[in-house]
Amino acid sequence: MKATVLAFLISPALLLTPSAGMCAQQDSKLMTRVEDVTARLKGKKLTIQAHGMASTPSLMGVGAHLLPRNGKHELNKDGLLEYDFYYKSPGNYSGDKLKPVKATLKETSVPPGVKGVRVFGEFNDVTGLLPEPKQKKKRKAD
Repeated sequence: MKATVLAFLISPALLLTPSAGMCAQQDSKLMTRVEDVTARLKGKKLTIQAHGMASTPSLMGVGAHLLPRNGKHELNKDGLLEYDFYYKSPGNYSGDKLKPVKATLKETSVPPGVKGVRVFGEFNDVTGLLPEPKQKKKRKAD
């Protein structure tokens, strides 16, 4: 009996989930313009910070997020991971005021050989390369 009730409660949740997995929310729009992207790799953790401009009437900060481009999490031919920069759109706003928006993403599954990230907006894309590893100084033997 408990198994039947549990199955009855879980089945609608499975049927209502998006088939593409992580996808842009219905009220999300691609960022109008990407301004700046930084990427840092510490161990196996990649941190991406993106700043952009969005067409929104909001006086407060607007929620934004980064999603893998085309649903793939693979390196492109340049060794970069690609992301789309989305923000929460206030519905049918058609004004021309641009407000600053930022998003941060922390990735723990980074493919080997990654050189940086490319973030796409509606009208442009910006590349953020990983800093070169610092060379350790060799000690002179006395």
